[in-house]
Amino acid sequence: MIESDPLVIGSEGSEQRIRRVLLLNFLLLPALIIGYQFFVRPALFGPGVVDIHAATAESGGFTPAYVQVQVGQTVRLRFSPSDMPHGIAIGPGLGVSLPPVTLGLWNEVALRFDKAGRYTYACTTWCSPNHWRMRGTIDVVDPANPQPVVERDAVIDALTAEGVDIDAALHEPQLLRVELAAQPSAARGAALAAALTIPPDLRDESTRQRITPMLALDLLAAANPGAAAADLTDVVAYLWTDTRADLTTAAVIYATNCAYCHGPSGGGDGFQAATLAVQPTAFADAGVMFLRRGDVLYAKIRRGGMGTDMPNFGVLFTPDETWALVRYLWSLTFARSGA
Repeated sequence: MIESDPLVIGSEGSEQRIRRVLLLNFLLLPALIIGYQFFVRPALFGPGVVDIHAATAESGGFTPAYVQVQVGQTVRLRFSPSDMPHGIAIGPGLGVSLPPVTLGLWNEVALRFDKAGRYTYACTTWCSPNHWRMRGTIDVVDPANPQPVVERDAVIDALTAEGVDIDAALHEPQLLRVELAAQPSAARGAALAAALTIPPDLRDESTRQRITPMLALDLLAAANPGAAAADLTDVVAYLWTDTRADLTTAAVIYATNCAYCHGPSGGGDGFQAATLAVQPTAFADAGVMFLRRGDVLYAKIRRGGMGTDMPNFGVLFTPDETWALVRYLWSLTFARSGA
């Protein structure tokens, strides 16, 4: 018969055994967690699996909100909502847009980065008043070049060199607008343009990006004395609206990121507009947009608006995507197919 020592509370032997059990549990549990995280799960799901939980900004936002990977490493990001469905976009230039999923489900994407840089994952579902705080960072590092060159934005640098303050009151539409005799129409302007003298600079998109439609109207008036102001306004609308551009992707970007505040049609009447500290721009108001510069719109999108609720989208959009979005804003102003 095998005899075992009874467990007697308070005895020296039992206390030692309890200590050994507690110590074993204290060491074993973390070891099992670490082993699963870094050995078992990568073997099952592939290298670099990161689980990210999404909650409203008021409840903590993304956890974790920072991920670091190395150049050439494949990382699988798995997003799961912890309070309500959250859509996820990852950029810039990655084209990743994950639809919202219900609680208990996962959205995942595998990414491989070929160069060092900083990327952002963000919520695309308006989930709370502080929705735009829901952002996380993916830091891609290159051990061979631990201090990569920071890429500057040539458009923003040019505005700085020119002395343009993109946050000045001049660029706040609720403070300044021009009264126009009629709503400009790009369609009417297209029919009128052939009969008018159009200064060569106005035919160059890069020039149009750096001036306001109001200045263009003055240049047209000087080149076409006696022309009706309404006709010249329509021609400006035509010049500022690129009918050849495919704005499908830009329309999706606008609907996903801008319409909440600026309104589906650019009326400045999005369902969150009334909650903002500064009234959002009404892109459909030609009186407002006639005083706006395309490069300033570009800079505001990329850097955000200081003193307003406008977040910076330069961490999500590429420069080309930003310019496409600016073209889409002008289409809201001048109705590409409008009468």
